[in-house]
Amino acid sequence: MIDGIEALIALDRTGTISEAAAQLRITQSAVSKRLQSLQDELHYKLIEPDGRRVRLTSEGRQFLERAKPLLAEFKSLKDLNLTKGHMRYAIGLADSIAATWGPKLIKQALRKIKNLEFDLHVHRSTLVEENVKLGRYDLGICVPQQRHFSPQNLISTKILDEPLVFVFNRFDADNMNETNKVITIEKNSGTWKTLEDKLQKNIKIKNADFIFVESFLAITQMVKEGFGHGVIPLGVALNQNLPKKSYVVFTPNIDRDIYLIGRKNIFLQEPIQEFTETLKELARDLF
Repeated sequence: MIDGIEALIALDRTGTISEAAAQLRITQSAVSKRLQSLQDELHYKLIEPDGRRVRLTSEGRQFLERAKPLLAEFKSLKDLNLTKGHMRYAIGLADSIAATWGPKLIKQALRKIKNLEFDLHVHRSTLVEENVKLGRYDLGICVPQQRHFSPQNLISTKILDEPLVFVFNRFDADNMNETNKVITIEKNSGTWKTLEDKLQKNIKIKNADFIFVESFLAITQMVKEGFGHGVIPLGVALNQNLPKKSYVVFTPNIDRDIYLIGRKNIFLQEPIQEFTETLKELARDLF
């Protein structure tokens, strides 16, 4: 049944048997057999034709909504590794966090906790959130698109507020009025979706001509070469060793909320509770 549920999830995401097969890295025939086997076991139709594509029936949609959390719970138990008394978990990090303070903070926390290990994975925040929901990762550190989840879905706890900074064009404050262009993170990111209103109301960029890119590190390079001002997290500015005069922290502060997210059964485990509290304590001294 698990293979069938995974095939149904892939089909729901892609809309075609061929794309679902590519995502699962199996043949189209294997996808079809898994779906048919699942339908035979349940005794009702899960999918139906939709032009050249395939969609879930109403019964299929209801089944998948209930099956996703159960599948994630099962995977989190199945993938929990015990090696020489060590608890091993998979944790996803948003790329901007992984490229700056994230790995160091996790390593510092692990030094304080015995018998705990992590396998690190890196994606954009939206994909970290999705992979935790699907049970591929036990935990995630990211900027989720929503702050509160139902206990049956995910549990989240804020780790820190990371300030955003305004970087002057060509790293020079004298260029403040040279251009109206402001380079910032793309609209589908967790950071932009949670801070859009605050950013657009700020006096420095209220009437800015925004340029959206997919990488905070790319923003710093574009600003350096004179393509416009930039908005990046303070952690990125510090990691890139930007001159202190090249940027200012927004006033009033504009922060992005960094959360640790995970499933309930993971969060309630004693080593993860200890890790969470240690992470929060260490994060207080980051900025």
